[in-house]
Amino acid sequence: MEDQRYKLAGILMALVGPVVGFAQQPCTTGVRIEGTVTDTTGAAIAEALAQTADGEKTTTDTAGRFVLPCVPVSATMVTVQADGFNPGTAKTDEQPGDIAQIHLKLAVAQVETNVVVTADPTAMDADNGAGTRTLSTQEIQQLPDDPDDLLLQLQLLASSGGGSSSSATVVVDGFQNGSAMPPKDTIASIRVNPDPFSPEYERSSSEGGRIEITTKPGSDLFHGALFLTDSDGSFNATDPFSVTATPAGKRRYGFELSGPIVQKKSGFTLALEKRDIDEFNVVNATTMDANGNQTLLQQTVSAPQRLWIASSRGDWQITPKNVTTLSYSANVNNLGNQGAGGLTLADAGYSSLVSEYDLRLANVSTLSANLLHESRIGYTWKRTEQTPLSTAPSLQVAGYFLSGGATSQNLNDRERDLEINDDVMITHGIHSFKVGAQSLGLFVHNYDPDTFNGAYVFGGGSAPTLDANNNPTGQTTTITAMEQYRRALFNLPGGTPTTYQLTSGTPLVPFTQWRLALYAEDTLKLAPRLTMATGLRYAFQTAPSSFANFAPRLGLAWSPDKKSAWVIHLRAGIFSLPVTPSYSTQVYRLDGIRQHETQIYSPNYNSPLTPVAGSIQVGTKWQFRRSFEQTSFIQLQGGADYDLPHHWHPSVWFTWGDGWVDPRSININAPLVNSSNGVAPNPITALLAPRPLTPNENILEYQNSAHTWGMVFWAGIEQKGYKRFTLNLGYWGVNFKSDGGYAGARPQSSYSNQGESSRPDWQSSGALAESDLKLPGKIELSAEFYLHTGAPYNITTGTDANGDGSFNDRPSYASAPGTGVYSTRFGLLSANTVNGNVPHNLGSMPDVLHTYANLSRVFKLDPKNTDRSKTLTFNVRSANVLNHTNATAVGTIVSSPNLGQAIAAEAARRVELGVRFAF
Repeated sequence: MEDQRYKLAGILMALVGPVVGFAQQPCTTGVRIEGTVTDTTGAAIAEALAQTADGEKTTTDTAGRFVLPCVPVSATMVTVQADGFNPGTAKTDEQPGDIAQIHLKLAVAQVETNVVVTADPTAMDADNGAGTRTLSTQEIQQLPDDPDDLLLQLQLLASSGGGSSSSATVVVDGFQNGSAMPPKDTIASIRVNPDPFSPEYERSSSEGGRIEITTKPGSDLFHGALFLTDSDGSFNATDPFSVTATPAGKRRYGFELSGPIVQKKSGFTLALEKRDIDEFNVVNATTMDANGNQTLLQQTVSAPQRLWIASSRGDWQITPKNVTTLSYSANVNNLGNQGAGGLTLADAGYSSLVSEYDLRLANVSTLSANLLHESRIGYTWKRTEQTPLSTAPSLQVAGYFLSGGATSQNLNDRERDLEINDDVMITHGIHSFKVGAQSLGLFVHNYDPDTFNGAYVFGGGSAPTLDANNNPTGQTTTITAMEQYRRALFNLPGGTPTTYQLTSGTPLVPFTQWRLALYAEDTLKLAPRLTMATGLRYAFQTAPSSFANFAPRLGLAWSPDKKSAWVIHLRAGIFSLPVTPSYSTQVYRLDGIRQHETQIYSPNYNSPLTPVAGSIQVGTKWQFRRSFEQTSFIQLQGGADYDLPHHWHPSVWFTWGDGWVDPRSININAPLVNSSNGVAPNPITALLAPRPLTPNENILEYQNSAHTWGMVFWAGIEQKGYKRFTLNLGYWGVNFKSDGGYAGARPQSSYSNQGESSRPDWQSSGALAESDLKLPGKIELSAEFYLHTGAPYNITTGTDANGDGSFNDRPSYASAPGTGVYSTRFGLLSANTVNGNVPHNLGSMPDVLHTYANLSRVFKLDPKNTDRSKTLTFNVRSANVLNHTNATAVGTIVSSPNLGQAIAAEAARRVELGVRFAF
């Protein structure tokens, strides 16, 4: 795997190296003007027209950048125009041979913005960072139309910053609270991983990427579109684990409409789409027949999905310098037979309804040429409902199958979010100030009857040896979870479940969490080619309370050459991450009063609540450590990028980070058990060991006792200047160590950290290649490839040998075969251990390769009409073009027959046909 990473890095550097030698042509008779164009939220505006006073023209690239290589001193007044925005002007006063940096913020249509600048303090460092991307309108058109597929591809792009793709946050129109994806037709621009070292941002890209979406404002003319996409099952490949055909199908249809409400004063946009998916989940488990024989179960389970999303937006120009925007969006998704697949049988699934509604109001005031004020207020309704397919107790045979009722049962989680933000931007001389406040109130009202139906776990372990007649021989052996389950079914010695868990009490968990962040930043142009940004962010929250969260930030951008072809970036900052509501929900739910969780070891299988000889009952509750606080993370970053002729743009970045107070959970009242190796463990003996606080109770505490540190390397090159093709190549290498990193992480032993420091669960290096080709006949082809190395996984024994209530015990290395010793790709591993010496996250998932392609052709139905041109677009889009098996789960139990083998995967190749009529 390491060799593969080095090869990828070597290939990329070989591509970058030869083109770095080109130099830009000097301008000795005029001024070289380099500029960026953004909207008032800071999102780049691509394909904007920049024109000098003498008529020289150019357009901005995907990052909103433009270059006018040699402008006469008498013609340095630059006017910029973009669809949907009012024009802006900028004037420079540089001398011949100099380089002028300008930056224009354009407000939505009908708001006049005329700014006179001599130099821009932020231009050299705008939209530059590891994995930073700004997508143009054309690039957005080539992205998937389906909102889930669109989100996945944007998350893959965001993971190039070093974080997990699944943790990327989507924010819309400057609101900080995470949002569902809006309809693609309403999106004006997308920024992925903008420079996070601004104090405006809460987290770094290596802690979870950021996807900023700006939606389209209303227009002066009526425009609209109707669309239909269809993916028939006959076009699509079968799931790699299915023994029967899985003719998955997908159909999407909808419309968009925009136009004026009052000419020159207000406009609107509307969008509505419906999606119907007939997908399948594939069970790939080992079960037991009526005779007690193991049998492979491969079952295809229908998993229909019905989604509709809608959005509306209105823009009002209250005064020539004041615009108010009101938007409303809805996202409702009905999901059937969820949870099934892999080792989970169909009866353990559930049906789900997930909905989100957002009402948002924004006001932008251009108070003067140097002063901009933005206010935003939003209210969000979120709801997640689950209906189990069975109310029977959950039944887990570790490493073999999971059946019975889903432990979530009739979950009904509701959340109301109130967000209020206020920002002021001021430019004065060499200073560019931005100050703001971000507040978020989370009103949680969750109905969580988790494990109210009970849950059996068969984990294997020590049991009596049986003779040919199933009678005990007086000796002890180690058995698998499946053998333990067989004995339970046939009422044989050693057939008691490992545990039975039952929760009772009040399902409803209500609480409120408030967050407030204040930030200030001053960006200074210290010299024509030297920019410094200083800032401070302060945050506090309630539930749990955390107040001392100061996060200073510092950044430098320096160009060593007069023409600013090279730019060197240095950044440093502290990031403070809020405690998510899920932790508070767990503490308030299982506090020993609202809900009682009971875990019975070695219960009677037919009557688990009836006390029997040898069984022990243990209670569980959760709490925050008194000093539990927001997670602090320090990060240092250095990078260099170079502007080559024809818009070739290579960059290299190195990021180092250290989280010294990362969260994890510890059982502070775990039994005081000695570690052992070579002897079959007896969980009952462990449970009888003394506990430090109170007998027969697990006290699980969220702490800031974990440590995460490591680095991210990025190298990439972009080409956006050629007429016929674009190209983007990138490689990122991630190397972190952690003994926690998230509050749900728990060490194997509450009294030892041995073997815990390892690759974090989310770590994955990768490479990307993206290209867009304009073929003859006005056909356009786009293709994207994203390769991720396999994420790590933990190998466990499937049982709780040390009695701490967690089934994360790891095996030990063995020197010779024997009972309870298993031959694996990692060597001989023994389940006869307490606190095993196999390190955490020893295994690696298979590599993941996501491939996309889109072939499209646009027909202009009335080419002479430039204002209201009618077009008809046909396209063929495919996901997982190469039909690669992208595993989502592997066997992790040392005694199971599928250890290290893929047992579930993402969807196989999907192909869809689309048609779109726009006017």
